[in-house]
Amino acid sequence: MLVNNYQGNNSSNTDAALQRVLNAFSNYVRLDVDVVLFSTSDYQIENIVNVIFPTDLSYAFAYKPRQWLVENFYCLSHDYMMYMENDLIIPESSVLNCIEHMEYVSRFSEKFISGFIRFEPKNGHKEYIDMLPCVRPTVEKVLRAESGEKYWIPGNLHSGNFLLSRKQLDRMITSRKFQTFHKQYGREYYGILESAASDVYLEFVKVLPENFTAVEIEHVSNKYNGLTHAELSREIASPTGKIGC
Repeated sequence: MLVNNYQGNNSSNTDAALQRVLNAFSNYVRLDVDVVLFSTSDYQIENIVNVIFPTDLSYAFAYKPRQWLVENFYCLSHDYMMYMENDLIIPESSVLNCIEHMEYVSRFSEKFISGFIRFEPKNGHKEYIDMLPCVRPTVEKVLRAESGEKYWIPGNLHSGNFLLSRKQLDRMITSRKFQTFHKQYGREYYGILESAASDVYLEFVKVLPENFTAVEIEHVSNKYNGLTHAELSREIASPTGKIGC
């Protein structure tokens, strides 16, 4: 699996927090992972490839890992490719569960794709900031007709990352649906940073397993910690202004 992580000059994430994020990959034992760090600084981190860009790109820098993926795609041999923002800790178990779930639901339709859900620690428990869930009956009916299981469609598609199989990414590139800069093909999910991480989900139906904790990842910046549910809903509102049902 290939992981593309970016740390821009406008990032609020500290170097210590970034090191914590990257250290998570050193604990992987079942997945063979190559990590590429896109940054505006020269980080000397063992087993991490650092691709350095100028400091004047501002938020457009968020699309540079995607541009790199397209330019290098046919030189890469990885089965899965993941884009992630720099403030996420993604355990191997969540990646394995996400891959297993994605391979399962894609049997029903190529439009179904799995993903992750962010949480932040709050008062001794986990606050799942992307959930505020909505189960849409049309999708649930299709899936349950075969499996009898329930799946969640998160109200907020943005979780700061995407995971695509090689086949999915190849199909998006060749059909000109994988954007390498903001609104390249006219699609946008909220703002430029959110779009870079999440506009791929506009081409799919993102579904999470009923036990969505199986694909949980930690949002280490704790940006939303302490907000009420109403405040959180406003902060992570989708382009339509609606979260959940």
